[in-house]
Formats: sequence, structure tokens, C-alpha cells
Amino acid sequence: MQRRELLGLAGALAWPLGSRAEAGPPALELLHWWTSGSEAAMLAELRRSALAAGLPWKDTPVAGAGHANTVLKTRFLSGHPPALAQIDKSVRLWGEAVPLADLSPVSADWPRLLPAAIDRELRWQGRPVAVPLNVHRLNSMWSNRRLLQRLGLAAPRSWDEFFQVAEALQRAGVIPLAIGSSVGQKLSVFVNLVLGRGGPAFFERALVQGDASLLGGSAMLDMLREFKRIKRYTDAAQVSRDWAGATGLLLQGRAALQFTGDWANGEFQKAGWQPGEDYDCHAAPGHADLHYFEFDRLLFFKPQSPGHALLQQRLAATLMQAEDSARYARIKGGIPVRRDVSLAGFNACARQSHADFRAAEANGRLVLALGARLPEAGYGALRDVVAACWASERLTPELAQKRLLQAAKVRD
Repeated sequence: MQRRELLGLAGALAWPLGSRAEAGPPALELLHWWTSGSEAAMLAELRRSALAAGLPWKDTPVAGAGHANTVLKTRFLSGHPPALAQIDKSVRLWGEAVPLADLSPVSADWPRLLPAAIDRELRWQGRPVAVPLNVHRLNSMWSNRRLLQRLGLAAPRSWDEFFQVAEALQRAGVIPLAIGSSVGQKLSVFVNLVLGRGGPAFFERALVQGDASLLGGSAMLDMLREFKRIKRYTDAAQVSRDWAGATGLLLQGRAALQFTGDWANGEFQKAGWQPGEDYDCHAAPGHADLHYFEFDRLLFFKPQSPGHALLQQRLAATLMQAEDSARYARIKGGIPVRRDVSLAGFNACARQSHADFRAAEANGRLVLALGARLPEAGYGALRDVVAACWASERLTPELAQKRLLQAAKVRD
């Protein structure tokens, strides 16, 4: 959704919201796109927490983040927005377009409980408007440990090793890299390559700041060539599966590696697999102690009445309870968002991610996801170039580099 589209929503809100204020507080409706097995399990826990607190709960699933954002916009235009929604973009984008709630009465201790990099992403004009649920590591590489061991291979720690391992896997008749059809999965591979080859400073200047000297330089051209080379180690059926389907290839023993966020950890856990025995989790090749992350959060919209505001605040406080917060993260495969939560019950992959997050926070190696950093139009333009570079043999690395330079000029 483009920023200019969101800005057009503001005028559509004044009358409908005011007109419904007299009808009394409705259910706290959450619009979301959590539909995989582990996602649905976490959603059930959110529902359980709300109902246990005596709060009127309703959840509305919409398949796919892009479709969900479109439905959310339509709900605003029709005057029937939900009380809260799952978001994957900056709260600023929504705050500039639609009225948001104020969770200040229940958030005084959040700056102490939350990492600074997360607390500041929850605020619009200084006040908290969203609730974080868990932290997801995006630069994770998942591997079928038993399959690699059977073939005498180890998970690659550098991109040079990746190509060596991928060649060996392909010769053995195994799909080296499992991937799905979404643009986000292609972008995840590309970002992991840029961070692994160029490091966080290159990532920041090239992809976040759009530095033309780096985007148009020889290093980026080499990365685009390697990005297209990676596709040789994937299968043709990727067009018909999502990320969970790609994880399923590892679970079936048909593929060996996957680059995706640690929500895949939830799928392995759900299948009864044990880290260090059945599967392994490592940072992407060349990343070492780098932690590239995003976090699940729920954005609260302007309440329809004072009573509705109190219900929203009670729900926000409930979702931030230490035990509830830990349970959401454990089920979904991420790590707790609160600093004071015990890691009891979390598996080895989550514990390693948690340790790396804390170390990266202290050492300046924490990198927030690209989607939360770029303007919506600029992010979409970059994503489109990366997807086209992956899909089209006619789009050479040289042409893709020219389009990257053009995409970097796109702003909302």
C-alpha cells in the first residue's frame, strides 16, 4: 500500500467513527494474516489471553500480508476499521494517515522492559500506539541436519561454502535450497547475500540510503550475479508454495537448506523435530554475530468511545504480561520481546538467537529489517527489481543494477 493511498483515508474516517461511538464498545477485532500452523497456534494464544481477561475478542484472518493491507485500507474507507491490526510496516506510515490509539496509560515501564530499537518503533508522535509480541531473526539459515550428515556435508558458513555445498547437494539429487513463490522470500535471499558479502555498513549505505556509488558499483554487480546463480540451486515448483511449504521440503527430506525468518523454528517444533539432532539453525553465510530482525506487532487504531479505549488499554496490558509474551514467542518460533522474560521452554535455536540479539544490541550489530526502514513506495520498487531479477533470464545483472539505481530514487 502506498503512502499516498493511506493519506487519502484520513478524510473518510471522521464521520463513520463518530457515528458509531453511541452504539457502545464493540468487540476488539484483530485483522491479521497469521494462517500457517505455528501462526494459528500463536493466534489461539492471543485469543485465550484476551478471553481470560474478560475482553470481547474477534479475529479476522486474511491470507497474505499484501491482501490483508488492502482489506485494512478498504475497511477504513468503508468506515468500519478494526480495533487493531497486524502490521509489517512502520507505525509512522499509518500514523500519518489514520488516527491511532494512545496506550500511554499502560506503557510507562515499556522503555525499561523493551530493547530501545523496538520501543521507538512502537511510537507515533511520542506516544505508544502498538504492542510488540515477539522478535524474529530474519538472517537465519535452516538445514536438514540428518540429510547433510548422510551426504558428508556441513552447513555453509560463507557464501563460497554455500556454492560448494549446493553443488554437492545437487549432484546427490537433493534440492539444495528450498524457497517459495513470494517476493518477500526472494528479497530475504538477496538481503542475506548483501549483508553477508558487503556487511551492515554496505547494506545501510546501498539499500537503506540508496547510495548510487555503491548501488552502481562493481561489488553490487557481483552480488546480483551471485543472486541469479543461487536460483540454479532451487526447484521449478517454487511457484506454487509459500514459506511454510518450503520448510516442508526440509521436513520431507527433499531439500537441505532454507533462508527464512525464525518462524520456521515454529514449524520444526510443531513437527516434533529437535535442533542439533534433526535440524540446525545458523546465521546466514558470512553473517557471524549479525542479527537482522523484525518483530510482530499489533497496531491499535483510534477507539470509538472512552469505554472502547479502556478495553484497548486492558488488551495491550494483557498481551504485554511476561508469561503471555513468552508463550507467544515460544509458539511462533521467535524470541521474547521483553528483557525480563525467562527462556525456560525455548529450544536451542531460540536461545542462540536471543544471545545473538543481546550481543548485537551491545556491539552495534543489530540491523532492523529493510521493510521497516524504507518508505513504502521505495521498498516496493526495490522488492520488484529483486523479484524480476530472480524470475527473468532476460533481466541480466547489468540491467537489474540499472533498475536498482532507478528504484533507489523512488520515494513516497
